[in-house]
Amino acid sequence: MKRIIIIGASGFGKEVAWVIARMSAASSRLVPIGFCDDAPDKQTGSFAGLPLLGSVEQAAATLPGCRFLCAIGNNRARQQVTARALAAGMLPESVIDPTAVIAPDARLEAGVYIGIGSIVSTGAVVGSGVLVNHHACIGHDACLADFTQLCPGARVSGGCALGEGALMGTNATLIPRRRMGAWSTLAAGTTAFADLPEGATIVRLR
Repeated sequence: MKRIIIIGASGFGKEVAWVIARMSAASSRLVPIGFCDDAPDKQTGSFAGLPLLGSVEQAAATLPGCRFLCAIGNNRARQQVTARALAAGMLPESVIDPTAVIAPDARLEAGVYIGIGSIVSTGAVVGSGVLVNHHACIGHDACLADFTQLCPGARVSGGCALGEGALMGTNATLIPRRRMGAWSTLAAGTTAFADLPEGATIVRLR
């Protein structure tokens, strides 16, 4: 059995716990043992039926060598907290719903989350700490750098590239071979017909 801590006692963290339970029902050997969170009111007690284990550093000291999935939606915060977890000796673990379809030659780095009904197509690369929410789609040969995020229903077409920390909102779409610069944002429901500059926030781009 692999023991896993979920970092982030929030709505998304609760969703991750649900997906882990779905994985267990499909014969996964991943077992959630609790949440850790920096919030003062989330240090003790329980959340979503699992114990609260304190901060990342406290949980790592109590459970050395434990695995983790960082369930923090803010991309920069997820990057920073992941660095803390790694420095404390935790090991990144991916959480992938049993209904997700992953091409045999797709490459997934450590610590990714892939939600219900999502697709990662042939030749795609998904970096570490990436969140692919429910019913998102990554086309052939697309590349998602570390700590990017696809919100529910986002569509990345073939040959696209997302820079570090890029965010696609719910039902956002990239047409084929478009690029998103590092830490750029494509807002919910928006289709990008051109590349996004680094750090840009785009509501409509034509």
